[in-house]
Amino acid sequence: MTTVDLTALRRDIASLSERDALEAHAQRSAFGFGDRSIDKVLGKGLQRGALHEVFSAEMNDAGAATGFVIALALRSSSGQSPVIWLEEDFAAQEHGFPYAPGLKNLGLDPERLVIVRCSSPQDVLKAASDSLGIRGTGAVIIAPWSNPKCLDLTATRKLLLTAQQTDVPALLLRLGAVPIDNSAVTRWIIRSAPSQSSGANAPGHPVFDATLIRNRQGMTGHWILQWESDDHVFRQIEPVSGAVVSTPAHRPPQTRKSATG
Repeated sequence: MTTVDLTALRRDIASLSERDALEAHAQRSAFGFGDRSIDKVLGKGLQRGALHEVFSAEMNDAGAATGFVIALALRSSSGQSPVIWLEEDFAAQEHGFPYAPGLKNLGLDPERLVIVRCSSPQDVLKAASDSLGIRGTGAVIIAPWSNPKCLDLTATRKLLLTAQQTDVPALLLRLGAVPIDNSAVTRWIIRSAPSQSSGANAPGHPVFDATLIRNRQGMTGHWILQWESDDHVFRQIEPVSGAVVSTPAHRPPQTRKSATG
């Protein structure tokens, strides 16, 4: 009789099921960054109906991570389709309330943003699953604070499958959190970066120091990205520092190394 680690077995079966699901949906719609050099690394871009995870590198990078998530929502949606933002009740005390002029500067009409506050992280995840199924939704931003126990492999797998079924992007904004094993298709680490003045002492476009440390459909890499809000496109303002083939999803992030070491 062979002794079996049931936890590991369930994880392996889940990994196979998710891989099959990803392959089955490979032909679904995708969205690029608007910059040829980045989109070339990403292949056909990021899958629209998928779970994408964005972390701030440090607490003072929370604003940059939030701006990056909003930019992804704009790239992945169209027209005036609503963007649904889900968070816990106390979130405004932690990192403030979305500021309408700031949203406009990023290119998001505040009228498109629907904010839903929930009493617990469990309610955030339930509302996220429901929101992904609402016809006409452009994107769903899911922002539970820190690392709630309910945000586990099972919960993220459910979000991934729902996003695939509805072809609506699920953008998981992780503030005050650390990466753990889950079903996200991509995982980004975002740092603040200085903007470049557009002249006459005018403020420049938002700039993000973006590192893609997981991409279950292709390559990873590091870019300094400028977000041009008028056209809703990213533009690379420094060369790619390196790109590598993504490693299996269950490995911790620190095992991934770029081509530059």
